[in-house]
Amino acid sequence: MATDTQRIDGGPPTRADWAEEILRADILSGKLKPGERIKIGELVARYQGLSPTPLREALSRLAGSGLVEFVPQRGVRVAKGSKEDLQDVYEMRLLLEITALKRSLAHRDAEWEEEVTRAYKRLEAAPYVEGPDVTAVDIQAWEDAHRGFHSALLSRCGSPWLLRIIGQLYEHSTRYRNLSLSVRGSKRGVLNEHLDIFNKTISGDKKAAIAALEDHLKLTVTALMASSLE
Repeated sequence: MATDTQRIDGGPPTRADWAEEILRADILSGKLKPGERIKIGELVARYQGLSPTPLREALSRLAGSGLVEFVPQRGVRVAKGSKEDLQDVYEMRLLLEITALKRSLAHRDAEWEEEVTRAYKRLEAAPYVEGPDVTAVDIQAWEDAHRGFHSALLSRCGSPWLLRIIGQLYEHSTRYRNLSLSVRGSKRGVLNEHLDIFNKTISGDKKAAIAALEDHLKLTVTALMASSLE
């Protein structure tokens, strides 16, 4: 339990923080399936050391990010997702992230390039989160590094509101991205997509960098539109 719930930043977690981290990891990894009903009693038995109160708080937080749903008279379930929602989310991500990247490229300097490079190196060094033995800490480390790279790319767009909305869309799209891996390939392949974005961004080729980010985002949609997602 302690291994799976240790905070990445080294700070002392609350029980609700632990519960949220573990549940998020199990949803993103597919251990908790889309549409699966979530029962507090079963979670208490599954995650030893966590009581109903922090688990309920964690589920409320996860509902806010769209990963779980509270269904009237039917309790809580892992969000199902849909092809319509997938397309809507990624259309907005493409529109806003391409705008943010264009602005960041227009304001590039050595400091920003160093920030992007550090973020890519952190992603490159993060553990691959595949297989039955993956822990919540491994998943969180990879997700933090992945989000850090995307955030660094867009960080010079000059609009806090644009970044805030992108962050909300990113959070909602995370499960779709992970579901797409079974169709599009392993996280190693996804890392190569990020290497392409990184190289073209650092090279100063604005058109190529934008195209690489666009292709990367579209791959999730292409993969899942051809899948059994409803």
